[in-house]
Amino acid sequence: MLDDKRQSGKFRDATNEWLQSFAVDDVKCLVVCRGPVRTEALDIFESMGIEAAGILLSEKDSIVYPRSLAPELRSIEDVHTVHRIQDYMGSGQEEKVERIDEIIQIVISNGYTHVFAGYGFMAEDADFIETVENAGLSFIGPSSSVCRIAGAKDEAKKLARGLGNAVIPGVDDISARALLKKAADRKALEALAKANSLEYKYNDAVDLAENAEQLLLAGYRATTELVTIEDLQEAAGVVAGEMWDDYPSHRIRFKHIAGGGGKGQRVVEKPEDVASAVMDVLAEVKMTAPGSNRNFLVELNIETSRHNEIQLIGNGDWSLSLGGRDCSVQMHEQKLLEVSLTKELLEDALVGLKGVAAETVKGDIETLARMEAESERFGVATGLNSVSTFECIVDGTNHFFMEMNTRIQVEHGVTELAYALKFTNPDNSTQCFYVEELIEAMVLLAVHGSR
Repeated sequence: MLDDKRQSGKFRDATNEWLQSFAVDDVKCLVVCRGPVRTEALDIFESMGIEAAGILLSEKDSIVYPRSLAPELRSIEDVHTVHRIQDYMGSGQEEKVERIDEIIQIVISNGYTHVFAGYGFMAEDADFIETVENAGLSFIGPSSSVCRIAGAKDEAKKLARGLGNAVIPGVDDISARALLKKAADRKALEALAKANSLEYKYNDAVDLAENAEQLLLAGYRATTELVTIEDLQEAAGVVAGEMWDDYPSHRIRFKHIAGGGGKGQRVVEKPEDVASAVMDVLAEVKMTAPGSNRNFLVELNIETSRHNEIQLIGNGDWSLSLGGRDCSVQMHEQKLLEVSLTKELLEDALVGLKGVAAETVKGDIETLARMEAESERFGVATGLNSVSTFECIVDGTNHFFMEMNTRIQVEHGVTELAYALKFTNPDNSTQCFYVEELIEAMVLLAVHGSR
């Protein structure tokens, strides 16, 4: 942190009690991810005064990558803080449960108090995070409840629509539609649940589609397959055909609810490609095993667009947007370049412009303001208690909510180049501190969130 004179230091060494009260020395954190974010996290932990931190080392780390690609291993003095594991999450639901249990045992047996998962899939896996929480541990990142509400793309779209946010046209309940093709009314749903010995009760307070989704969730919990891949391929073909009737010049995008980083999605141009695209999506996110949650979105592919994302931070009560990032320069759905997108930078760019150029930048300022307002509203609705990214597709001055990534992202440094956070003592306005790194903010939220 930086103190009120913008001098770097540790909270425990501060000159006043209020700053000292934010110390995090008691944190002992296990980092359960690989890559540059692991090194970044360890460096930030050390700068904050967290002296006890460990890492997982999978067989892939050990065998596929040479040690030179993990420089943090060379700086770790205590070899007992490096814990070996076969894999992080396994290749299917059964292996995933085994790996999670193994990780939790490592955390408990070594006295760790917190878990940090970087920007990999584990960072927004609600099952993993909930297991951490149920073990009496703290997760440095959004809680499992936030991930369940906002991390699953289908649930996030429903929430966004309910808040009045702009959303890409499409459907987010393809699995429920496939199930209703087989069990088209209450009696059929109840019979299917009974035949599979599932804990399920029809809810008269919601519609048939929502009841179908609740039955699917019961099936996922029991790893019982209620909808086959063939069922999903058929349902996707029907929905895509209806969308092509309305939008004949557009392509259709399939996107798995747990995908990210370009994985778990395919763009389909013609009906004969639907079946193979569905299989490719499911295989890429390792959701082919029976009982897996295979739900994916079927949405209009916005052909001439920009990809903008808003950095969010919250403590469970409030949510604050930290400007955005323009990540439109991509190749194969992978971002190549990101640019800080803030009101201040756009207003600076507007100076001296006239005509079409001025109107374009003014439109961008207004669009950014709408995205930031909608993102904060979304963050409050989900109870966001860490950092997340609100992602949008922008077409001219129109924007559409795409998804919420409930984790730190690779590109968080682009936001850190533009903004810092200032926290002021509510009882003494002369006392304050600054946070310039989002991972440091995540730690403070995990330990002192209510403050």
